[in-house]
Amino acid sequence: MSSRSVRVLLLLATLGVVASAGFVVFNSERAISSRQTTQAATEAQARAIETALARLTSAQQAYVAQGQSSQYWITQAADQLAAVDRGLAELAALATTEATRSAVQAAAASLEQFRGLDKRARQFVQNDQSLLASDVIFTESLGPLGQAAQHITTAADIEQAVAATDLASLRSRQFYAAAGAAGVLLLVVLLLVPVPEADVDVLTAMRALTEPAPLRPQAPAASAPRPRPEKITFGDEESSARVLPKIVETPAPQAAPMPAAAPAVDLAQASRICAELARVVDAGGITATLARAADVLDAPGLIVWVADTPGSALYPVFSHGYPSSVLLRLGSLPTDADNATAASWRTGEAVAIDATPQARGALVTPIITAEGCVGVLAAELKNRGETREEIRALATIFSAQLATVVTPVVGVGEQGLSDRVAK
Repeated sequence: MSSRSVRVLLLLATLGVVASAGFVVFNSERAISSRQTTQAATEAQARAIETALARLTSAQQAYVAQGQSSQYWITQAADQLAAVDRGLAELAALATTEATRSAVQAAAASLEQFRGLDKRARQFVQNDQSLLASDVIFTESLGPLGQAAQHITTAADIEQAVAATDLASLRSRQFYAAAGAAGVLLLVVLLLVPVPEADVDVLTAMRALTEPAPLRPQAPAASAPRPRPEKITFGDEESSARVLPKIVETPAPQAAPMPAAAPAVDLAQASRICAELARVVDAGGITATLARAADVLDAPGLIVWVADTPGSALYPVFSHGYPSSVLLRLGSLPTDADNATAASWRTGEAVAIDATPQARGALVTPIITAEGCVGVLAAELKNRGETREEIRALATIFSAQLATVVTPVVGVGEQGLSDRVAK
């Protein structure tokens, strides 16, 4: 992904996701800490109530102990009963569920029942009715105290279970937030990692990249017999199946029937492109204009080959639609080579490569100035554009307009070519 704006947007989006995930993790950690503190306070309060209940039981049983001051133990029992009341109130305040509050209320009801029994036991002790007091203390009072302790244990167990569930949910929230942020970060890293350019065969750089439209027979011109085509290969390989007819000044052959899907030529856009080429002041302007010219010609790719000053080699100086690795592998072409590009430069005439079921067609038109041919415009064409007269005419017009800005290259070696392509 090479678009700077898209990369910046992806970076900002990633920072937003990471910040949101960090916020979720931070808040969850605070909630976990708070929940753990509440749970610890609940457990401590429950243990304190159970301890107070045990002391209350001992103090009440000491009412009738021989040699003990009953008044002292009555006072101790009242203090422990008050401590249990305070503990129940605090435990109810710490409760997080209705079930816990119900258990605390049940413990308070059992304690209220004990309160009435304890009052009777104190009256029996004060009236020196030790046997009746013992009967209340050791028979009737133990039940409510045991029930209160059981309810407190139940409340503590409920809070512990709820706390475990809450903590697990908060931990899961942290995990999913962190995992989601990590996933987004990994995806963005993969999107931003430069992808190596596809390794394209240099002999097919101007041929079809997808299946072309079905071939249709091309009728020769009726006014004159069709000249014997010159056999020229594309690249360094000879191909008897790809015959490249050279276009001469004789009457042009009749165009083959066009596929139904062939788009109409936008002449208004073509005129604007020519005007832009006339105003070009740097290489960047040529490259941008080539992209628009490719749209008008319905060409997946264009290459402007420029000759060196001795006229011994052609260099791919400008291009559209091909990765730089392909141009570097193409390198320079000798002007005396047996291929369509060199043939067009030598003859100063357009050369067409007919489409096949395996490759698209191509058209090469010369760039001619007052000093002679300085280069060629090579276009890979869709929809059998090489057979369409309007496409040939537009390619010729674009080549003529390029002649106003293209000059022979001086001192271009392999390193120089690499620098030009990289730019």
